[in-house]
Amino acid sequence: MFYIQLLAATMLMRFVFILTIGLTINSWGQTQERECACPSNQYADSKPETIFHFTNGKDIALCGYSETKDNEKIYSEFVLAVCDQDKILDFWDALTSCKIRATGDTLIIEEIKYLPTGDDLNFKSTLWTSEKVYFKNKEVQRRIKINKGIRKYSRIEIDRVIKEFEHAEKYVEGLADKLFIATLSGDQKARQYFIDYKTKFDPLDGYVAEDYNELTEMLKVWDNA
Repeated sequence: MFYIQLLAATMLMRFVFILTIGLTINSWGQTQERECACPSNQYADSKPETIFHFTNGKDIALCGYSETKDNEKIYSEFVLAVCDQDKILDFWDALTSCKIRATGDTLIIEEIKYLPTGDDLNFKSTLWTSEKVYFKNKEVQRRIKINKGIRKYSRIEIDRVIKEFEHAEKYVEGLADKLFIATLSGDQKARQYFIDYKTKFDPLDGYVAEDYNELTEMLKVWDNA
């Protein structure tokens, strides 16, 4: 009888011990998850889609949308937040597509644009900017660099785009993007035609206007880089 009571007491103690450890681990996990949640904001949900870990012990949470293309994650409409801070680092809107990776103590954010930089002026995913987010004296530092190595058009390709604009009597899909790349290639006539594009095909509306306005803002960034 005594042996049975001792065995029951031992099993009860083991159960209480296991339950206590389980609750402690669960509580710790919830605390960690809460600390790594994005602060309340108007752009994205607070639950992290991804958490990037750094060798210095810091973590950065990404809250927002991602999809997989060609076995790579592409992020859009998202915020970033350092896990132990009560405000977001920044917001990237729905027009933005980024590849993001952590390397050592640095987060690298590569913004990808779909531009006519391929052979025969075909559209392809093109690196537009590369931003580094890192820590210095426990403070977040950011450094962004535009990709000046984007493929430029040859003289023959520029003339082809210019001629296409001059002969166009109505809106042509992708023509503004080609004029944009021809402008980045250094041609002044292409730049003037890019500016004239909005007037020639007035009115621009819907996604056509959005695309042209985005290209206009990108050109400003390029000129100021």
